[in-house]
Amino acid sequence: MVPMPLQRQRRQTTVDVNKNPQGTQVTLGHKGVIFENDKHLVSGEGFVSKQFKPTGPTALGGGVSYEYKPSDSGINLSASNTRGAGTDFSALGNANLWKSRDGNTRVDAYANYDRHYGGPWGTGRLNYGGGIQVSHDF
Repeated sequence: MVPMPLQRQRRQTTVDVNKNPQGTQVTLGHKGVIFENDKHLVSGEGFVSKQFKPTGPTALGGGVSYEYKPSDSGINLSASNTRGAGTDFSALGNANLWKSRDGNTRVDAYANYDRHYGGPWGTGRLNYGGGIQVSHDF
């Protein structure tokens, strides 16, 4: 067994209260770094949200992200569920294909997937895409 060095990880908890004509929405969220070293970063987040006056459904969800630092490549997975309305799932990924020596020009590939499951309208259509992106800093 290899001992892991102990270190303090970055974490943040937020409480958000929004008043609008439809009522008052209260959201509690927490996010933080799960693991980080010179090459890898894994972070996660979660939330719970509730509407009051009038009382609405509770929504909760979360996600996890991975980044490979040397190439700025990564993947994000997230899901959220609203009681009685179903669950939304999404996945996003990007990969650096080429970067100039000075770092000003790069070519990246990206892909996305999302879909709604369940609820009164049933499972939604699959939504996905991808592409190649070229960027240059002047």
